[in-house]
Amino acid sequence: MRYLLTLIISLAFTLYLPAQNNGPHPDNRQEAQNEPKKFDPERYQRELEAFITKEACLCPNEAKAFFPLLREMQQKQRAIYMKQKAFDKAAFTDNKAATDVILAYDERELAIKKLQQQYHKQFIKVIPATKVLKAIHAEERFNRNMMRGFSRPNRPQHNRNNK
Repeated sequence: MRYLLTLIISLAFTLYLPAQNNGPHPDNRQEAQNEPKKFDPERYQRELEAFITKEACLCPNEAKAFFPLLREMQQKQRAIYMKQKAFDKAAFTDNKAATDVILAYDERELAIKKLQQQYHKQFIKVIPATKVLKAIHAEERFNRNMMRGFSRPNRPQHNRNNK
C-alpha cells in the first residue's frame, strides 16, 4: 500500500512540475509573440554594414570608402520607391488604371537597376570587384534573412547556412 501511495504522489509531482512556469505569464508571452516587430533603421544599417564587412572581408579603409556610397545609393533607391504611387484599388477593376500601374512599376524597376549599375561602377573604383560582388550577395542574403526573421519571429535573423 505504501508503495502504491508513493507511486501516486511521485506521479502527481512529476505531472505538476512541468506545469510550473518560471518565465513570464503565458498571457504576456502570447502578447509578446503577437506584437509586431518594429523596424529600427539605425539598427538595420549597423547590422547590414557589419554583415557585409564580414562577408566581403572588407578592411577598415575599404569599409570607410564603400559604405558612404552604399548609403547614398540606398537613399536614392528609397526616393524612387517613395515616388511610386500606392496601388489604386481602381487599378484592379479598370484596365487603363492597371496598365498605368504596371508601366509605372516597370519604370521604377528600370530606374532602380540603372541606379544600381551606376553605383556598382563607383564601388569598383573604391574596392576590388571581387569584394563588390561579395558585398552585393551579402546585402541580398542579409535582406532575405531579415524578411525571414519578420515572418518567423522565433528563428534567428542571420543564418549563414542559407547561402
